[in-house]
Amino acid sequence: MMISRTVPLLLIFLCGCLWHDPESAEVSDGLYAERIGAPRTERQLARKELVLVWVETPESKREIETLRSLLNQKKIHLKTIRLEQRTALSALVRSGRADLMAGAFTPEEVHALRLCPVLPYIGGDGKSQFCLAVRYQDEVLENLLSAAPSGGNRPKGVNDLCH
Repeated sequence: MMISRTVPLLLIFLCGCLWHDPESAEVSDGLYAERIGAPRTERQLARKELVLVWVETPESKREIETLRSLLNQKKIHLKTIRLEQRTALSALVRSGRADLMAGAFTPEEVHALRLCPVLPYIGGDGKSQFCLAVRYQDEVLENLLSAAPSGGNRPKGVNDLCH
């Protein structure tokens, strides 16, 4: 009697595994960005405020000043939260608890964290490329922050990592 119940359940389970659609993973990424990113961004921009999480680096002051000047032009207040651990920043951005992160991240590091690099700049050494980061597929923030402020150095192709 126990076997007669187990076999149909096993068949249902196996059929579900066989019908897996690999394209659904791409859709779920977009749904994640839509559920978390878009409403968060809309609420924050309605309040005219964005939240930046950052760690102390030689580039910190420059990163915050650049972002603050761009947001001031758009009449958006910047709230900053300083953390001690650089590794904690990306989780706060991806979870929707912060909108941006700064910590002298290279575009490659940002991409590896599944975030989008914005406001690219050349570091104090004149060679290294750094950027801030926003949630992947948060098009509102990507568009708002993609262009470097006038006079800023923008390495060619940095924002291509988002797409």
